[in-house]
Amino acid sequence: MAAPTLQKVAESAGVSKMAVSVVLNGARSNTRVSPETRERILRAADDLGYRRNALARSLRTGRTNVVGFYSGHNTLNARTPFLAEIIGGAQDACDEAGKDLLLFGKFRGKSAEDVFQAIADGRIDGLVVHAPPGDKLVEQLRSARFPAVGVVDAIPGLTSVVVDDEAGGRLQAELLASVGHRCVLYRPSLHPYVSAARREAAFRTACAKLGVEVREGRRTSYRGDEVLSDEERALLRGPDAPTAAVCWEDGGAYTLLSDLAQKGIRLAVLGFNGMDPYCPPAWDLTTVRAPWADVARTAVSRLVDLLAGQEVPLETRLPVELARAATA
Repeated sequence: MAAPTLQKVAESAGVSKMAVSVVLNGARSNTRVSPETRERILRAADDLGYRRNALARSLRTGRTNVVGFYSGHNTLNARTPFLAEIIGGAQDACDEAGKDLLLFGKFRGKSAEDVFQAIADGRIDGLVVHAPPGDKLVEQLRSARFPAVGVVDAIPGLTSVVVDDEAGGRLQAELLASVGHRCVLYRPSLHPYVSAARREAAFRTACAKLGVEVREGRRTSYRGDEVLSDEERALLRGPDAPTAAVCWEDGGAYTLLSDLAQKGIRLAVLGFNGMDPYCPPAWDLTTVRAPWADVARTAVSRLVDLLAGQEVPLETRLPVELARAATA
């Protein structure tokens, strides 16, 4: 059976084809349609099963109602808890706003210009950006004034939605001091993320005020596979050894807990993120819980406001909270 056309809808509603196009596809015309006629057209379209031509409508309005998501970390594995939270939150916000979400995959080996052309080819109205410092696409977006909102790490020159990393770092320091720790090991990020730098700086500042000594530990990535280094093992077995360790994110904290257990070393461990791991962990972890799904939802909301010509804050910080392990 042939798909119903505008002409068929017009004949069923007893109106002109132009009136139907104005109502269903947003066509620009001098044709005025009364509320009663609009309702009759919509009813006829529903009865016939007419589907609106989204492509034709986008060509007329200049909008696709599609939001893009780009990661400059060369990964879009939604099975990882962190990306699952971000992508899921963005999808929920798009559903609420009546928009679709388009994920842009890996662009390894492509130039910034090639990546920008692939993203800004008219398929999307705006972009949610999860990118590390120095990502070359960001400069392209800024130069072209392409509607974009950063997430997780604040991006200079772009509207960004992040968590309060500094408050999280202070919460970690205050908890350790409150239970009597006076010397701790800190494992910072191997990567120059703005978020990681903020939480580390706040942690160190708070520890200095609280009389807690901070020893430098191994720099780790987000893979969560870095076990204790020789230097850390010597430090933990030496005199005046740290009694607690703080990791910049949870993956490294779980790896550290496992390695400590295997080596017979007792140490309190704190993390940062607070998401449920893909597999149930063997240990409870005291951590700072960050609302990553809400970050993504807020970012899409900010992008929608930008597209509507509204003013939005340059940076939005969502609150974090301390999540203590049941055995802590």
